[in-house]
Amino acid sequence: MPTIPAPRDERRALGFGLLGYGFMGRAHSNALHTIPYIFWPSEVRPELVAIAGRSQAGVAEAATRYGYASYTTDWHDLVEDERVAVFDNVAADAAHVEPTLAAIGRGKHVVCEKPLASNAADAARLYEAATRAGVKHLVCFNYRFFPAVRLAWELAHGGELGELYQARFRYSQQWRTDPAAPLPSSTGVLGIVGCHAVDQARFLCGEITSVQAVMSSPVTTSQRLYQGRPVDQDDVVAIVARLESGLVATIDASLVSPGRRNHLAWELNGSKGSLAWSLEDPNVLRVYRGDAGRTAGFAEVIVCEADHPLAGPWWPSGHVLGWEHGHVNMLAHFIDAVANGTAVEPCGATFLDGLRAAQVAEAVTEAASTGCQVEVTHGELDSAPGRKQR
Repeated sequence: MPTIPAPRDERRALGFGLLGYGFMGRAHSNALHTIPYIFWPSEVRPELVAIAGRSQAGVAEAATRYGYASYTTDWHDLVEDERVAVFDNVAADAAHVEPTLAAIGRGKHVVCEKPLASNAADAARLYEAATRAGVKHLVCFNYRFFPAVRLAWELAHGGELGELYQARFRYSQQWRTDPAAPLPSSTGVLGIVGCHAVDQARFLCGEITSVQAVMSSPVTTSQRLYQGRPVDQDDVVAIVARLESGLVATIDASLVSPGRRNHLAWELNGSKGSLAWSLEDPNVLRVYRGDAGRTAGFAEVIVCEADHPLAGPWWPSGHVLGWEHGHVNMLAHFIDAVANGTAVEPCGATFLDGLRAAQVAEAVTEAASTGCQVEVTHGELDSAPGRKQR
């Protein structure tokens, strides 16, 4: 008996145009290919329309490898393409602002990798433009979309930890440790990994209102070059932050931590218990409840059950997820928001969250430079947010 042709996927297509084809281009493309069959059924399916990059040979190869219908070396072509409903910007940090603003101007929904912009003024421009245009917008703080992180958010915001007393966040990597190695990026520690730690603090604990900080560059001296130019960026940052609730949190990040390849970790301590998580063991949320009596202690919860947030569409009980699934969950959430007109926030990071991260980063830089405690002013539509020293 001959095989029977499969029914066509009749769901409405949502066209994606991707700017950039490196590491993040691969992660986003993998997510877009995975979403249609994992998140089934759904109202729409992503369609990989076009990809843009600077190198003719590189972007042509990426189009074939990642499965895009067409490619270009000019990002303006993506912006002008009527088939593209979502402009997904995973290009180098310096290329985040202008192309994304142009896409917003054409009424496209926008996704942008972190950091949203290199300064708060540009981040505010992007947020204001997206808000005025009424388009959906997402900053890729993908760690919000790990099941353990989402469960922690639900527990903390549901009052199960009681009053938060203290929180600690860290993000450590080792890739700048060798002073003789070429630099793959000119971005400093705050923009590369520190912004993720800041966003985790904001997501789990609330808004940051003031900071004290120290920054240093033990390895990345003026002798190190990026594309032939000297780099003046910091390798290490340590932050003491006060949040709106009065909570004190410590946040540190490093690019020069030997042995730490991708170590994002945090611990929350409250009046009723504590939570702890590490990206090096991403499927486990460590939970301590103070009312456990003689058996009190941290319990390791493997967050891969159908009743755990974000885990339901995936695999049977105890079948763990990996790093790439954060991007799949994140972009599926964004596509659902576009298709159904629902909010990206609070679980997804919008351009407002990108603006907040940029405001915190500027306050941290100022605090480290002056030795003062610096307040972070949260003016939503102020393109030049002010700060106060004290």
